[in-house]
Amino acid sequence: MAMKQSADSILCPPQTRKATTHSHWILFVLFYAICANIPYWAASHWMGLLPIGWFCVEYAVVGLLALYIPRIFAAVLLVLVINADLLSGVSKTYFLLPVVCLENFRTLSDFNGARIFAAAAVLILMLLMAAIAALFPAEPIHGRHRLYAALCLIAFAVTAVCADYAAIVHETGHVPRSLRAARPVDTDKSADYGSLWFSRYPFLRLIRNQGYFGGFHTATQLDAAPMPSATSLVLQSIGPATGKAGQQTPNVVLVLLESWGLSTDASMRNSLVAPYAQPELLARYQVVQGTVPFYGTTVGGEARELCSSSMGFQIVDASAHALQNCLPDRLASLGYHNVSVHGMDGHVFERATWYKSIGFQELLFRDQFRQQGLPDCVGAFRGTCDTAIAGWIGNRLESRSADPEFIYWVTLNSHLPVPIPSGLPDGASCTVTPMLAQKPALCSWYQFVANVHHAVYGMAMDNLARPTLFVIVGDHTPPFVDPTLHSQFSSTDVPYVVLIPRRN
Repeated sequence: MAMKQSADSILCPPQTRKATTHSHWILFVLFYAICANIPYWAASHWMGLLPIGWFCVEYAVVGLLALYIPRIFAAVLLVLVINADLLSGVSKTYFLLPVVCLENFRTLSDFNGARIFAAAAVLILMLLMAAIAALFPAEPIHGRHRLYAALCLIAFAVTAVCADYAAIVHETGHVPRSLRAARPVDTDKSADYGSLWFSRYPFLRLIRNQGYFGGFHTATQLDAAPMPSATSLVLQSIGPATGKAGQQTPNVVLVLLESWGLSTDASMRNSLVAPYAQPELLARYQVVQGTVPFYGTTVGGEARELCSSSMGFQIVDASAHALQNCLPDRLASLGYHNVSVHGMDGHVFERATWYKSIGFQELLFRDQFRQQGLPDCVGAFRGTCDTAIAGWIGNRLESRSADPEFIYWVTLNSHLPVPIPSGLPDGASCTVTPMLAQKPALCSWYQFVANVHHAVYGMAMDNLARPTLFVIVGDHTPPFVDPTLHSQFSSTDVPYVVLIPRRN
């Protein structure tokens, strides 16, 4: 026995064993404090999720538990927290309720190839983190080394919380009442990467986002508050014309322009709507411009414009009674034929169902446009090109029909993240402002949004079968990951333009 101990001492001297033990618990702490964040960091970079914060405190909590529970259980917990982290990032980036993100998980199939590849890479990284957590050797971390690891993880979490508290105090001048206190330079309002939250709390953020983006969702559908909308001008404009002898009831075209936010740069803001300032258009239309508050993501914008309501995603499951005063039904009572067009598939956010509930009689989605030979465009989602749909609407407006038509178009190609470069053959020049010239992502977004405005101008100037009222309005601010770009837009309002046909 003495000879064996002596041999062990020669092969693995005490100093080496001590160093090995130290390296195990230090690597353990580094893994749960830093390395476990890699999947979210990758998703932020590859898939356009807001960075939110540098380190996830809840990973440190999993590491603390992993010191005392079987490693396989720790791996399962880590996978759950990573998924919660990614889900909270999607919710925050796209103003989506967490439950809506889960309900529409199948929309992943509508991603383009690059984003599907990125999602697969993030999944592989998550599984790699789980494998490391499951296979990390437990034996070297015991006794005082386990205590050291636990104290380091606790100290890391406390330091992260204190760093955020200190940042809030520094920026606001007072002590926050809770972690829900807002920072002036938080990613809600945006700044630079050095001003992001030091820590992330995915489960707490999911609970917060469910309430923040859901707002009144805990109440009944009928409790949804009225909301200002650009289309409130529609009925005011067409009302006097209906029933008047010798005057045709005008067609109405409502364009909900994806990610058209209110730029803080006047040059960029004005250049986007420059087509509507052309003398030949002003001779035919009265142009009204303004802003309306936005709430949530695209479906929230739809609820605002179609129903003048803040019900947001509740519109998907709202009762017929709650939807009875929405614009399509009101226009139908005036003799309109209601048509909805969108370049994505009808199952996304259940549009094929609730569009019918609010009074659309004719629905056209990607499948119908593909059957008519309209091409798809590459972007965040696969779908019919905006320019192709604009041409389809223009042809429809040139065709004479017995009844006036209400055409509702939700655009697609400016959905972030946009392709860089845009690939548009006649994209607008990005020399309007220095920021556009310096930021390729902003330039591509600008070109896609400008592309729709030019297309609407073309429609308005065509030889239309009857007078047509156009409403073009943004759905929400563009959710750029780069805080510098995010800060270029209002976080509360979106712009609109209304073209009211002049009557001789």
